[in-house]
Amino acid sequence: MVNREKIEEYFYLGVFLIAMLFAVLAIFKLYYSIDMMIGTFIDYKYKPVYDALFAVSVLAVCIYFIKERLIKKE
Repeated sequence: MVNREKIEEYFYLGVFLIAMLFAVLAIFKLYYSIDMMIGTFIDYKYKPVYDALFAVSVLAVCIYFIKERLIKKE
């Protein structure tokens, strides 16, 4: 039989996973909304440049986050 502490642990893990799923969905929506905003305010011939700069900046932030937060420091 599963004890009360294990049930609470599974419950909080489930809540955490659902919250992370919503966070990931919100990040994707934000990314595409910013991309559409760039398309609205930037002239069509310069849009690929801004798209590339935006994608590189998002990649740089992701790499920094992975390096600093997810990889254990020795």
